[in-house]
Amino acid sequence: MQVFLECIPCFLKQAVQAVKLATPKKDIQEKALKESLKILHELNWSSPPPFVAREIHNTIKVITKNPDPYAVLKQKSNKIALNLSKEFEKILLEEPNAFEIALKLSLAGNMIDFGARPGEDIDIKNEIENMLKITLNQKEVEFFKEKVYSAKKILFLGDNAGELVFDKFLIKQIGPEKITYVVKATPIINDATMEDAKITGLIELVRVIDNGGDYPGTVLENCGKEFLKEFETADLIISKGQGNFETLMEVEKPIFFLFKVKCSVVSQIIQKPVGSSVIYFKNA
Repeated sequence: MQVFLECIPCFLKQAVQAVKLATPKKDIQEKALKESLKILHELNWSSPPPFVAREIHNTIKVITKNPDPYAVLKQKSNKIALNLSKEFEKILLEEPNAFEIALKLSLAGNMIDFGARPGEDIDIKNEIENMLKITLNQKEVEFFKEKVYSAKKILFLGDNAGELVFDKFLIKQIGPEKITYVVKATPIINDATMEDAKITGLIELVRVIDNGGDYPGTVLENCGKEFLKEFETADLIISKGQGNFETLMEVEKPIFFLFKVKCSVVSQIIQKPVGSSVIYFKNA
């Protein structure tokens, strides 16, 4: 997926948010934002949006001398998610259709995205409860269920901090023994890293590796050897988040993309309304 005109306001909003999170010094904020504007002025329009986002955020990190501007927000996301997970664990125990509820919780977890929604005070509990009330397309749910149960080796690409707590519900339903979960190698926006996997207890449930890269998505040319081997040998990929969709939508591999549609561009591509949670399958 290439950059569209509609992507530019999102880049700017994220840049403003990132510089404010990175440093309280106004002169440094202005310098970092000016450099971000230069990147947008000179961008390659054929690049996927995560390519541009990576360049902007890495530039901001260098100028502000802050390697992880979203650290506090990620900690907040993990804490809220862990507290809420106890409540939803009880719901799952009483639910006869536990698989679909776990799938909904994983989809709902993709709403925990302070990076895509700069400046918003996200009511995570309310959004998840609303998600549980939504009726999913039963053909899509059954097809997803059939595919994940029949797969022998699944690579699960995580997205945001906090979100991985809700992915645990789905992992338990599928079977953690055949899943390898993937996080980012270094901080980029609010994407989950190995530190988040440890804090949330994910590493106690399933094998976790990092992808060796630092894009807010999955760019195979930027990934490490361990990840690439797992990617090549997996029967099935479960990919969380819009950034992963933007970077993997043209890759020849059976992939289930699970994410909330967060912009009009992606909405037009997959013909789903903005704000909807989707189960989008792309065959090899």
